[in-house]
Amino acid sequence: MTPLLSLHHHPFTHPETWDTIEVAGVGSIVLLNIAAGPGSGLDPTWTTATQRLVRAGAGLIGYVDLAFGARAVEQVKAELGRWAGYPVRGIFFDQAPTSPYSIGPVATAVRAARRIGFDTLLVNPGRPTDSIYRGLGAVLCTFEGPWEEYKRGTVEGVRPGDAHLVHSVPTDQIGVAHELMRGRGARFGLATVESSLQAMHLATV
Repeated sequence: MTPLLSLHHHPFTHPETWDTIEVAGVGSIVLLNIAAGPGSGLDPTWTTATQRLVRAGAGLIGYVDLAFGARAVEQVKAELGRWAGYPVRGIFFDQAPTSPYSIGPVATAVRAARRIGFDTLLVNPGRPTDSIYRGLGAVLCTFEGPWEEYKRGTVEGVRPGDAHLVHSVPTDQIGVAHELMRGRGARFGLATVESSLQAMHLATV
């Protein structure tokens, strides 16, 4: 399993966070979120800081909110283009829908990301989707919830190779959470002490 580390703090305001991620990020994937996505334009401070993470051995992916398929395709494509200006290798599509009738915007976003050259694509509905989403060829995040719930097990439709996002994990059990994710066949796993589902994508593990 590849650990996911979430990072949204600005390098100037939280240099200690970047230092921690630089050490912990070797062999991990760091999920970047500048301003609910890539921001309005290239930030040279973020560019320099992200290049430092890459040199340290971390892989980087950028955050894009699909708003359950409600965002305009042009907005999503524009954000993908801005992420291409940073040294990121993939995209985390958050708030994806699950209905087979809503797959169109998700498929369009995934295809657009591939055309740009992103090779690590995660689609996060937070729960199992209709099986048609498996045909996208992206990693599906089919569990998003609290540690206490995750310990009890996952529901039908969660498969080996999916991603698992777990929040409200006690600090001393982060390692235990990662081991449980590995045991359940997760391809990617994010464990955070944050209690808010929204914050789990915005806070550093």
